[in-house]
Amino acid sequence: MALVVGVFMVGLAPGLALLALLELPLEIATHRIQSARKQALQRSMMEASARTASGVQESVAAIETIRIFSAEEEEEERHSWNLARELRLKEQMELELALFTLVQRVLQLAIRVLVLFRSHQQLRDGYITAGVLVTFLLYQDTVGSHVQVMPWNPHVCPSIHASVHPGATHFLLPRCCSTASMHS
Repeated sequence: MALVVGVFMVGLAPGLALLALLELPLEIATHRIQSARKQALQRSMMEASARTASGVQESVAAIETIRIFSAEEEEEERHSWNLARELRLKEQMELELALFTLVQRVLQLAIRVLVLFRSHQQLRDGYITAGVLVTFLLYQDTVGSHVQVMPWNPHVCPSIHASVHPGATHFLLPRCCSTASMHS
């Protein structure tokens, strides 16, 4: 569906279609950066959680030794520090998610503004009509709602596995291959 609509967009206004499609590589790059950061933070979060759990287990196992040496405050301080680190990592993950969401939306908005600005120029110069512009903008919304950036997984949509280069890490999938089908 998205491919057919994209072809219609190119037929209506090739320059505008190329400008609108500029959003895709930018979205892919943003998605790759976000995925790498998310993985690194999740790894750090798992290490911090393991450190906290290990500290608690050690404290419980050595509770008598801790009491003998009056080290309860030190153990409490160490545990509090580990919990604070976990909290900071969680907050950083949420902040980065919000930042990447903002960047993606700003990029989408910037591309929309560029398309509208360029379409206004073409409309004013007589290269396109108002009907072509309205149709193009509706097609652009249709393509945007049917295509999303997804990690490459040959088990999700085997029918398109052969059409994708084996070394590819990301590509565009139709909505039929959504995240719901990826997690099943």
